[in-house]
Amino acid sequence: MALEVINGPIINAGESLSASVDLTGKQIVRITMPAGWDNANLTFQISTDGQGFNDLFGGDGKETTMVVTTGAAVVIDDTHAAIKRAAAFVKFRSGTRNFPVVQTQQRDFALAVDTA
Repeated sequence: MALEVINGPIINAGESLSASVDLTGKQIVRITMPAGWDNANLTFQISTDGQGFNDLFGGDGKETTMVVTTGAAVVIDDTHAAIKRAAAFVKFRSGTRNFPVVQTQQRDFALAVDTA
């Protein structure tokens, strides 16, 4: 496993959805949550080309959701394997598609990705 750290994505103050991050040829293995995170779950939008994005749902018909903790490192395990394998480009959302949660400050994530 060859790890690389990517700074981002970033959710701007007053927003709930981040800009995209290019994960082409990489798999997320860890997300470092920003300090000061306004309490919300984390959901995702993915794209194959970086242009058209779709909300990420599992085969069970449920939105792929992570319960997260401020300032913590979150390991992507088998429960959230879809985010590892399905995304060439990804956006992070604070809250869900039906109930987005606006962040009061800019929130900068860091991603550890496997480049092997």
